[in-house]
This record gives sequence, C-alpha cells and structure tokens, in this order.
Amino acid sequence: MAEHQTEDRFGHLRTTITLEPGERIVLCRCMKSGDFPFCDGTHKEQSGNAGPIVVTAPSMNEEES
Repeated sequence: MAEHQTEDRFGHLRTTITLEPGERIVLCRCMKSGDFPFCDGTHKEQSGNAGPIVVTAPSMNEEES
C-alpha cells in the first residue's frame, strides 16, 4: 500500500509517496479531495476539466528489463 508523508520544507509543503513494485495510485489535481493527496473522485463534481494523475510503479520484472 502506498505510504505518504507531508513535511514543511522552507515554508512549502512537500509530499513524498513510496510505492510497492507494480502498485498503482491515483492522485488529486483538483485540490478538493477529502483523501488528499489521493483522488476520491471529487473532481467530477467540479467545473473545469481537471482529472486525476494516475501513477504506476514498475513491477520487479519491468525493472529488470
């Protein structure tokens, strides 16, 4: 399961997410998610065309090739 940590770095928030090999996550871009930084689908209720960021970590087999 993705682990995330948010810290203040020089007055700016920085979020680091660690993924397992082959893991897929969906990140929020509308800034309205109740599960931020992860997407909870809230963007569907907002005006505009913002959608999520989908990130997939390579599986162990992909890293070897």
